[in-house]
Amino acid sequence: MKTTTFFTLVALLIFCQIANAQQEIDLQELLQRLHGNHMGSIHDVFSQEEITTLQAHFDKKNGTITTPRAVQGGMFYRATENTQGNSAVINTNDLSMIEIVAPSPLMEFEGAGATIPGTPRAVVVDNNNNFYIVDSTGNYTFVDQIEPANGQSFTGLEYTSDGALYGIATDGMGSTTLYEIDLLTAQATAVGTENGLVVGIALGRDMDNNLYSYDIDTNLVYRIDRLTGAPTLLGPIGFNAEFGQGMSYDSSTNTLLASAFNSDTFKPELRSINTTTGTSTLLGVIVPALTLQFAWMSKYDPSLGVTDFSTERFTLYPNPTTHVLTISALTNIETITIYNTLGQLLVEQRVDGLSVSVDVSELASGLYIVQVGTGQAQSSQQFIKQ
Repeated sequence: MKTTTFFTLVALLIFCQIANAQQEIDLQELLQRLHGNHMGSIHDVFSQEEITTLQAHFDKKNGTITTPRAVQGGMFYRATENTQGNSAVINTNDLSMIEIVAPSPLMEFEGAGATIPGTPRAVVVDNNNNFYIVDSTGNYTFVDQIEPANGQSFTGLEYTSDGALYGIATDGMGSTTLYEIDLLTAQATAVGTENGLVVGIALGRDMDNNLYSYDIDTNLVYRIDRLTGAPTLLGPIGFNAEFGQGMSYDSSTNTLLASAFNSDTFKPELRSINTTTGTSTLLGVIVPALTLQFAWMSKYDPSLGVTDFSTERFTLYPNPTTHVLTISALTNIETITIYNTLGQLLVEQRVDGLSVSVDVSELASGLYIVQVGTGQAQSSQQFIKQ
């Protein structure tokens, strides 16, 4: 009996040693897989069980983060929380939580997005290069499929102050290109040629409309000339970037920010990026209790989202226009307001009718946003003044 018990204990000990060794092998395999130039979702690479294993490993290695830092002078950012597929708002006053607006209806990974200047709406694009407009309530409207070069997918979008929309696209294997995107014609025009980034991820800008991106293969930051597409190397970003990343420019503080996924901490982080050296500074961990991911972020004014911009439709013509913009709606129009792409109010007019003509001849050439108020609802559209 004693001999049987002895051999049973020995067998159990050997089994536990084998199990522990196997667990270690599995962890090492997960860590090797983690560092592999992944430009999409964490769930494309790991199962939920594997994510839990990695969470436990990094919490043990780095210490569990329980108190996120608040960013002084809190700002609001539109984003998609990609691991669970939700339209969300990040409030930098409190990084311990995010506001879930609505579930995303998209089946593909949302790799890039940018808030439309002067509106609460955002442009987002998935990995199949399908473009959508998302309103303040999380409703998606399909625009078109806009293809970059063969094999590339958009990984970053950014509006410049003059209303131009740019995108960076990569094939994940050494081909990355800057594009100017026209949503009206559903065209993406390459700016220059391939810029040398292996896996360019995210796109941001500064006050002078210089564009920025970083490479998750080399973790280097580049300034990209919006006219030629030529890159200028700034330096290392200072963390190990993997999976989808986002960038956004805050004009109120002249700061370039990133919603970064750091594979050395296995956490989503809010970082500021020095536009001279490329070095980033950790501002805080976003919801440290969970492992979330934000492949795009874009600053917006939450006061613009208090009304439903999708309930009322109106038409405007001609667009582009040189002198007069005519606006027609199915319900009585009460207010007309026009903003530039910086959100500055240029025209405000009270009206009463189903159609109104607005003199825009004094406006400079460029892109503008017109908001139409009909009762308790508002709608907004862009128009071009030639």
